[in-house]
Amino acid sequence: MASKQDSNTKKSTTTKKTKAKVSKKKVTKKKAISKKRVAKKTMTKRSARASISPRERYEMIATMAYYRAEQRNFEPGHDVEDWLECESIIDSMLGK
Repeated sequence: MASKQDSNTKKSTTTKKTKAKVSKKKVTKKKAISKKRVAKKTMTKRSARASISPRERYEMIATMAYYRAEQRNFEPGHDVEDWLECESIIDSMLGK
């Protein structure tokens, strides 16, 4: 009977070691995957900034300036002021 207990003890010890090794590998893989996801997200943010053409930037500024003028009921004399304010806001949003 002593030999059966010794062999059972050896098997359970081996199994525990194997499980511990497998779980460590899984954690390492998860960390690697999460780092890849973060890298992809930052790349898409950078590419979104680069993909704005000058024409799109101009249209964004014009639209924002229009809505500002609309809030003021299109009073004359504020058009340049609105444009410059909107231009600085859009540029800061785009990271320029």
